[in-house]
Amino acid sequence: MSPSFSQRVQQMNFCCMLLLAFFIPLSTSVISVLACLILLGWIIDGRLVEKLTEVSQNGVCLAVLAYIALMVAGLLWSDDVQSGLAFIAKRWKFMLMPLFMTLVVYNKRRWYIAAFLAGMTVAMSLTYLAWFDLLHYADVTPQHITKKTFHVVYNPLLAIAIYMLAHELFWGKISGIFKWLGFVLLGVMVFNMFITEGRAGQLVFFVLIVLFLLQKFRKNLIVAVCGAALFLPLLFYAGYSLSPQFKSRVDLAGNEIAQFEKNPNTSVGLRLLYWRNSYEIMKAYPLLGVGTGDFDAEYSKVNQQRSPQISPTDNPHNQYFLVGTRFGGVGLVVILSLFFLQFRQGWVQKDDLQRMRYAFPVFFLVIMLTESYLVVYQTGFFFSLFSAVLFKKVPDAC
Repeated sequence: MSPSFSQRVQQMNFCCMLLLAFFIPLSTSVISVLACLILLGWIIDGRLVEKLTEVSQNGVCLAVLAYIALMVAGLLWSDDVQSGLAFIAKRWKFMLMPLFMTLVVYNKRRWYIAAFLAGMTVAMSLTYLAWFDLLHYADVTPQHITKKTFHVVYNPLLAIAIYMLAHELFWGKISGIFKWLGFVLLGVMVFNMFITEGRAGQLVFFVLIVLFLLQKFRKNLIVAVCGAALFLPLLFYAGYSLSPQFKSRVDLAGNEIAQFEKNPNTSVGLRLLYWRNSYEIMKAYPLLGVGTGDFDAEYSKVNQQRSPQISPTDNPHNQYFLVGTRFGGVGLVVILSLFFLQFRQGWVQKDDLQRMRYAFPVFFLVIMLTESYLVVYQTGFFFSLFSAVLFKKVPDAC
């Protein structure tokens, strides 16, 4: 392979990775095509020994591979192997993380962040067009400005985009007029958080604000804690008072929790029911779970006993219960070890993205309480791509 051809392939991979970051909040079809192109480029690029060496020397990559190995091993104690194989196949987005890491250009890591922020800006602009009643398509109104249930992924992605933009404005290399424009965009993003409906995103938004304040005032924790204790309630009150959408979603969640025992067939109520029933499975199979493919059958049994009036589910809408029911305590240790290793590398790898390395696992640990976000298409790709971007080691250290 001539050097010039190799360089062109690597440039193609770099462009495809940037486009992937850009389209994560915009189009599942496009990111699927880009993922296939990146895989093809990875194969053509060669350098297999170099890539395997990098993966083998990165703890985050090894933790991802350990979870993949556990999914495969879980077929051994699963009665429904076919369902188990289907479960594994749907995790292909997660499996791309080590591949992505070998393709990330270390000295251009901020390019991927910029591409994602650009994509989020486009996605946000569409919500404002809908809010002003200038954009019309199915299920979108000025009161519900994201298509169908897209707010489930939109608001979490918006929350981490807000953090990333704030990070770059305070600790990045943005200057001059671009910095002022960045602060305007930041304000527009924060306002958008309160006129859209994703409660998981709104929850992690407040968590990331606390983290940001702790990082900003790390030399004076009293100021950070007092600032968070004062600023967060004021921000919440302002959103609750001024945004009908935010107020209605908060009130609805409170009412659904209060009415759970009488009427679990609500958005929040169903999640509480799924978690309660999944916990029963975990109690019955505490060590290794029911296996990769047997959740549906086991959940149906528990559901028939405890809540026969509600249809069974194949997703407990909580990443921890999804892992714990299938792989037991061993699975929870493996998945939590992945995020522990991210925190550890964030501590060890001290550079200008260190703060973001802490925010990334915090972000996922919070949102995974309300949905199986490593499975959800957009957030699954976001995890794989930005784990690669943020936790790639300095090339000489690989």
